[in-house]
Amino acid sequence: MTNGVVPHFEDHGLIESVDSRVLPISNKADSEIQISLVIPTYDEAANIEQLLRSLHTVLSGTGTGFELIVVDDNSPDGTSLIAGEIAAELAGIRVLRRTGATGLATAVICGWAHAQGEILGVIDGDGQHPPEVITDLLAAMDDQTDVAVASRHLGEGGVSNWSAARRLLSRGAQALGLLLLPGTVGQVTDPMSGYFVVRRDVVTHTHLDPVGYKILLEVLARGEVRRVAERPYVFLERQRGQSKVGIGHYVGYFRHLMRLRLYPLRSRALIRYLVVTGLALVADALVFFWIFDSQGWNLTRSAAIAGEGGILLTVLLHDLWTFAGRAARSALDRIRRLVGVQLALGVLLLLRLAVINALVNWLGLGPLTAFLVALAAVTPVSHLLGSRLTWRGVRS
Repeated sequence: MTNGVVPHFEDHGLIESVDSRVLPISNKADSEIQISLVIPTYDEAANIEQLLRSLHTVLSGTGTGFELIVVDDNSPDGTSLIAGEIAAELAGIRVLRRTGATGLATAVICGWAHAQGEILGVIDGDGQHPPEVITDLLAAMDDQTDVAVASRHLGEGGVSNWSAARRLLSRGAQALGLLLLPGTVGQVTDPMSGYFVVRRDVVTHTHLDPVGYKILLEVLARGEVRRVAERPYVFLERQRGQSKVGIGHYVGYFRHLMRLRLYPLRSRALIRYLVVTGLALVADALVFFWIFDSQGWNLTRSAAIAGEGGILLTVLLHDLWTFAGRAARSALDRIRRLVGVQLALGVLLLLRLAVINALVNWLGLGPLTAFLVALAAVTPVSHLLGSRLTWRGVRS
């Protein structure tokens, strides 16, 4: 596009106008199409041709059946027309044009609803996701993997040239997600990734209702996800066009987190997590009262032993019940988990002991009252941190 003028392109009758409503994803797939990769776009005329050609070359080289589905939100710069030109030239490309609706996440669901592949995927339309990484994601989708995610936060991954402010915003958004949705966000190292593939039956007939632009959160929270694989990639800088990430996207992300935070009352993982936390608190209190009140031990020693008992009970119940689907792969992994919990919960246990002594010595509270106040104030946070550091989705 030059000086705001859209070049003339023919649609060749290949551009499909689609319903703007969010439609369910069916369980019907074409056995000849292994992967349906959706590319949501808005004003990406400068990037879409190169991206489509690169993806087509990469996927053609894999020897697997594929389709590339561009879902364009009626871009005024003619993105859908350019994509239609490429579709007329290269087989396996479809162009869907939505009117009356906008939004990256809903565009992805729209594409999946019209997809025919056994595996569904998404990649951004701005060229910041390397096309060749799709082969790594497909290779990760063995018989046991439900979702394969391209991650910037694995060893060989990263970002090409982000400012310190953008890095801080990204990490802050991830930390917020971990606080609100530990069981969902904690499954992956890069929950804000927009580059992943998912098995069709994971989201079939699932009520996906995203807000904003982070569809992966929706899939992990609402889909029947049992096993996740991650592969590293380097997030590239946009070469053409302008970034659409602004404060509104972060507001939408927060709204999405809050919506999912309320939804998981139907989630067994969250309920189990809360039950384990409650049981650990009760056990902690009972052990303290028994040692301090009946055995006559001093305040600090009683609280320390009770806290350690709560830690060990937490490890046991989370391993055997809450996160049973994320079992340790080896004895070494189980030891790593135990050490991780001890570090996370142990540090906050020291804080709890300091709070108890401060309440008794400085504010004059009784030992039992001080213990209960510190238990309620510190322990739930330590449990959240401990599970965050030690239980993640199983990776291959």
